[in-house]
Amino acid sequence: MAADRLSEYWDVYNQRLQRVGQQQRQDPVRAGCFHLVVDAFIFNTAGEVLLQQRSPNKLNFPDCWDCSVGGSVVAGETITAAMHREIHEELGIDIPVSPADNFWLQPHSHWIEAWFAFQTDQTLADFTIQREELQRVAYFDRATAHEHLNQVGFNAYTAELTRAWDHLHQRQQAEA
Repeated sequence: MAADRLSEYWDVYNQRLQRVGQQQRQDPVRAGCFHLVVDAFIFNTAGEVLLQQRSPNKLNFPDCWDCSVGGSVVAGETITAAMHREIHEELGIDIPVSPADNFWLQPHSHWIEAWFAFQTDQTLADFTIQREELQRVAYFDRATAHEHLNQVGFNAYTAELTRAWDHLHQRQQAEA
């Protein structure tokens, strides 16, 4: 059985991120319209990045290594609320999410990704992973993470991982 919830509803947006309607996930997105997706890289205090290995039951890219957390923004959610929900659903932890954690909006053919970066002191033992969507999670140094993410047919997220790391360091310097 697929791990994807095809009956969930998404808000649909135009290029200016104005809501123009709603649809079920299973329906194709109309030309010129977009749905929102949230993704994040979570780093530990040692500078390692958490990656998830997707479930073999996922419709797209089963068994592939992926960013720390990600998923679709469901109807009525903001990107920060969706990011908070995805972290809690997939990892079983509570990380506060603010607009300042969002470092990039990346448009694609029919979706827009909102990228976030976080740092946590939580260890692997602190996570309760969502088995329907994930097989496992692990922390890796950035070089090894790039190797795991570099899979045939799947976006390696090289630029996103680098931007996430840079975003965290810039925020830490600004707060110091």
